[in-house]
Amino acid sequence: MITLYQFNACPFCWKVKALLNYAKQPYETVEVSPFGMKEIDFIEHKKVPVLRDGEEIIVESANIVKHVNDTYSQLPMQHDAEQWLKWVDDELVHYLPPLIHPTIKVSYANFSHILDTTDMGWLKAAFTRIAGSLVMPKVARKMQAKYNIEHPEKEFKQAIDKWVIEGLQGKPFFGGEQADFVDCSVFGVLRSSHQLGITELASKHNVAFAKWYAQCQPLMSNKFNK
Repeated sequence: MITLYQFNACPFCWKVKALLNYAKQPYETVEVSPFGMKEIDFIEHKKVPVLRDGEEIIVESANIVKHVNDTYSQLPMQHDAEQWLKWVDDELVHYLPPLIHPTIKVSYANFSHILDTTDMGWLKAAFTRIAGSLVMPKVARKMQAKYNIEHPEKEFKQAIDKWVIEGLQGKPFFGGEQADFVDCSVFGVLRSSHQLGITELASKHNVAFAKWYAQCQPLMSNKFNK
């Protein structure tokens, strides 16, 4: 059995889940506590996602999705797939923290939605919400400075346009008539913040994106159960 150790709102974790869901590959999830991360004490690597597949343990989302694709989904790779996978990790994902955690007030409100998807006890959830809303705006500002993001919403919308124009190129999916590895990665990263208004922002901005996202949703959102 595959076990994914995750934060449910983590874009890199959702990148893995989108591919597993699309491949209809059963898996279990373990929600990792951000305080201590005791659920992954069996390895020194203290970042999620972590995938356990039988006796094999894989870390880093890029390695995990490659393992899932090579072993289970076996989706074809387009000639420019690596370029787009790099774009997802090096550009697209960096717009999310400044959009989700611009201020303590907004961050606090968003943490309510983030924690709704976990089974964390109320006391730990309350502490996580307060601590997270104090810390994450600082993290978001550092990321914004590091990646030279001056206008998060404007630049995010430009990234969505780039995906539609240069990635989809008028096709239903990046993979053509069928979704592929890259579709799953882009969808997964954005699906992680679905409840926070990010995909709504993108869909209202770009009709072609909205159509693509709506087509991906039933294919990649739902966990497959035998």
